[in-house]
Amino acid sequence: MTPASLLKVEDSLSRVRAGLESRALRIEGRVGRELAAFVARPGKMLRSRFCLLLGGALGVPRDKAEAAARALELVHNASLLHDDCIDEATLRRSRPTPNALFNIPTALLIGDLAFSQGLEEAVDVSPSAAKLLAAAVREMSVGELQEEFLKGDADLTVDAYIGVCSRKTGALFEWAGAVLSELSPFPHEQADPPRLACAAGILLQVVDDIHDYTLGERVSGKDEGQDVKNRRLTLPCLYALADARAREEFLKLWRGGDATGVGRFLVEGGFVAKARGKGRELADSMTAMARALPCRAEASQLAFFIDLLVKREF
Repeated sequence: MTPASLLKVEDSLSRVRAGLESRALRIEGRVGRELAAFVARPGKMLRSRFCLLLGGALGVPRDKAEAAARALELVHNASLLHDDCIDEATLRRSRPTPNALFNIPTALLIGDLAFSQGLEEAVDVSPSAAKLLAAAVREMSVGELQEEFLKGDADLTVDAYIGVCSRKTGALFEWAGAVLSELSPFPHEQADPPRLACAAGILLQVVDDIHDYTLGERVSGKDEGQDVKNRRLTLPCLYALADARAREEFLKLWRGGDATGVGRFLVEGGFVAKARGKGRELADSMTAMARALPCRAEASQLAFFIDLLVKREF
């Protein structure tokens, strides 16, 4: 990406952040301040970056792409607030989670507020965006429930895991792809942006799941070993389970709750590397779709960002 294009994205991200805070502070008093304290520091903003770059590759007006990015961030942050309650997580973005800072009911209610404000932002994007977002939230909830039902299932398949990722994480990305595709003034294959965006969500989840075993708390900003603690089998684990020579030793570590031992085993056994390879395959297919989008210079910037997504160590 050129310095000029990077500057445009950063300018848009600054407006998205400011808009998130402004939206939260429309609620008067402490409620608005507590919501703003969480959503106005929205982490890496990878979803917003992807949304803005995809909007550019489709020629969508910047104000509409920024509104879509704000809706994405609000709904994503709402899901994090709820997830942290489910997982009893105490740390997010290197800060105490609202459920740890206050209590679970308070955190859930702040999450509900963020969801409602995300829907309000979607109304400003396009007439159909709010309806599509409601459907995306339903899919996210189905994915989260599937993940709960599959916890600790040593017979979980890679295809089932990818299916959960496509709902839990991919559905919100897919919403952005569908909405931006509708708003594009240029001819293109209408199904491609949602497909590309859903794949981006899956890729993001795959890399995040790898990071649970490879990044320390200082880098990730989250509690270490959460997947082992919560009996969540992710892609590196599934590759270990599928290896007849590794399965029993892995299960022994896993059932013992030894997060450090599990992480070491997955890295040394090559299962983390295999999961990274799956991420690379996914990124390569996404890059081909990205480069076919109508605004070619912006499409190249999107392809570059996809490559960063699979390589990231944060």
